[in-house]
Amino acid sequence: SGEVEISTFGQRLSFQLVWLASSSWLRLSAGRSIHELPPSGPDASVHQAAIIRVPSCVASSVVPILERLRRHNAPHHYYPPETMHVTICKLGQSPSDDAGVATRLAELRHIVASHPSFDLTMQGLNLSPTTVFAQVFPHDQAFHSLRRHFGGIAERNVDRSSSERIIDGVARNLAHANVVRFSDLVTTGFIKEVSRFRWTHFGRWTVREVELVQSDKLLSREGLHVIERLPLAEF
Repeated sequence: SGEVEISTFGQRLSFQLVWLASSSWLRLSAGRSIHELPPSGPDASVHQAAIIRVPSCVASSVVPILERLRRHNAPHHYYPPETMHVTICKLGQSPSDDAGVATRLAELRHIVASHPSFDLTMQGLNLSPTTVFAQVFPHDQAFHSLRRHFGGIAERNVDRSSSERIIDGVARNLAHANVVRFSDLVTTGFIKEVSRFRWTHFGRWTVREVELVQSDKLLSREGLHVIERLPLAEF
């Protein structure tokens, strides 16, 4: 429909703005700014989020490109395929009381159960000041509706680094999956290599469930706890 076409055009334009801003910032700081990974593991598993897993058939198509990037900057964190995910909404810290936990879980179940399954396409690599991410395009309004409803009950004080806030305004309505998190220096050669894959098609899949997780910021195997898998409605 015309509405979807305009929406897709708007998303592509927004992704391009993110690329221009982030690649310029990274080029200006290339060889000077040293990036550090956030804490990971069980002790850092304090962040709750609603996520969508990227299926192995799609995530595995990114792996050969990550191997190419690794040859340019080995120290970075390259997300294993099984940890790649699309965040619908960061939910902040868990409520401190059992009643609060039960109430929030009931609200999340109700939201997910009232939305139908939907398709996502993963296409193209992009940059933020701290990551390389794959661009994700929803095929209808279900993803954004989920994000809006989750945002209504999420904590407003979800921690974001200053660099994440830079692109938050543009990226708020975009979907993405992180594939590299920077550690150490980012070189201009690395940025140029990422630019070769700006619109590479990785795959399309149907989303049938949402995972509520508590994890570290890398969604590492050691720091991940799946609270519940919430099925979308089958209309």
